[in-house]
Amino acid sequence: MKKNSGLQTISAIAKILKESKTFFIAGHVKPDGDSIGSSLALASVLNRTGKKASVYCADEVPPFLKFLKQSEKIKKTVKKNELFDCAIILECVNFERMGNIISPQQAKKIINIDHHAIATDFGNVNYIVPSSSSTAELVLNIFEHMKISLAKNEAEDLYTGILTDTGGFRQINTTANSHIAAAKLLEAGAASSEIAKNIYEDDSFASIKLLGQALNTLELASNGKMAFMSLTKDMFKKTSAREDESGNIINYARRIKGVKVAAVFKEVNNKVTKVSFRSVKNFDVLKIVKRFNGGGHKNAAGCTINSNINTAVKTVKKIINGYL
Repeated sequence: MKKNSGLQTISAIAKILKESKTFFIAGHVKPDGDSIGSSLALASVLNRTGKKASVYCADEVPPFLKFLKQSEKIKKTVKKNELFDCAIILECVNFERMGNIISPQQAKKIINIDHHAIATDFGNVNYIVPSSSSTAELVLNIFEHMKISLAKNEAEDLYTGILTDTGGFRQINTTANSHIAAAKLLEAGAASSEIAKNIYEDDSFASIKLLGQALNTLELASNGKMAFMSLTKDMFKKTSAREDESGNIINYARRIKGVKVAAVFKEVNNKVTKVSFRSVKNFDVLKIVKRFNGGGHKNAAGCTINSNINTAVKTVKKIINGYL
């Protein structure tokens, strides 16, 4: 079935969920609050309705998400001969983005739920809505269609997904629907202040030291319209910070007055650099990352550049300067 965002697609998903008994559920590698929260909510609902559902993730769950109930039960691997009635793949632009934990042949049906504009229709049913702030919003739509009342932990899973993918309801992808969905989840028992504290106010000492190192590299370019920072392997070593503790650093560059696009360059080795981008409403960073086979959203995207960090900075500055 081709990608579709309407009632027909939601009904098709509901039918598969009702008819299937065993479920494989996974989001993308290097998971975030949306992929983990949406996965856990689905597994919880399915399990308490008599199904057998497990969440899988190729990488470790970030520490700031381990407060979510059942996060400790997320698995990494599947037996090669294990079969599932249904695989639900969340927030993955293609099947491989899940980390190839299973092959498509290990599931009778594949449900693909995503909100990326560049998502592909690899599932039997593809629920893809680029205008949605998060996959969590889409999962909530499915639950509402099926008239499922959420338990407190399920509401908190989905609220976490919306909160994190909208940057605390501050990013341009935040919509009226985002707030309406959040309100419904609060009514279902989600503790917003506790969730926000766990996500945004529980930093390690090492992560704050890493932020200091990054801020020392902060520069402006393109007449103040671009701000960028660099993170080297040595910085992580000196501060003892983990890679997953660097995700919020880019927002310090983005918040500078007059800046239209922010970037953080992260050294992988002397031949590879990862770059994250954030931008204001009318600046499309997808057109930049697509040059390097990257992905994401119009105002939040990333890519990998096959060069050292200094060369990557020069390359990106030149490209962005051409747009600004």
